Amino acid sequence: MWKRRGGMLVYLAVLETEQEKTKFEQLYLTYRQTMFYVANSVLHDTQLAEDAVHQAFLRIMDHMGNISKIECPQTKSFVVIIVKNIAINLYNRRKKQAVLSFDELADWSVERIASPGNEIESREGYDCLIELIGQMPESYRSVLLLKYDNGYSTAEIASMLNLAEENVKKRIQRARKKLEQILDTEGVNI
Repeated sequence: MWKRRGGMLVYLAVLETEQEKTKFEQLYLTYRQTMFYVANSVLHDTQLAEDAVHQAFLRIMDHMGNISKIECPQTKSFVVIIVKNIAINLYNRRKKQAVLSFDELADWSVERIASPGNEIESREGYDCLIELIGQMPESYRSVLLLKYDNGYSTAEIASMLNLAEENVKKRIQRARKKLEQILDTEGVNI
């Protein structure tokens, strides 16, 4: 217990209120393992994966006010997207590649790492839409989930993903167009 809590003390020292500290502690204990797994699957390097998780928690701390429930699909999606994007950035820096094809990475959908017990109460159309978004390239999937499933603004998404706001707007626009094409191809009316 001390070892797990010891890593958390660095973060808790930065937070001001007991409520923030308690909320962050719950978030840390709930998602640290999942975040490490995601980062390590991208980086294949334990030390770099730990660095990615650390950077992700620092970024998440800036957005703690946006997290209402700790154990819910939206929060899990949020933390996974943040750590995955940080891991990809670290991977790109390490390999000194200008662009990393998301297709080269494992096909990470939030559903794959979600616990079976996490069920989203929704209509059939919503489930279908989320499934189709899950099949999209990661760059489109992450912005769509953050925008429409989690309800973040374009500015918040830009901050979370460390992108320019205009890039996020363009990505959302392209993702929506791609999703419309998929819906037309599949003959789905939502």
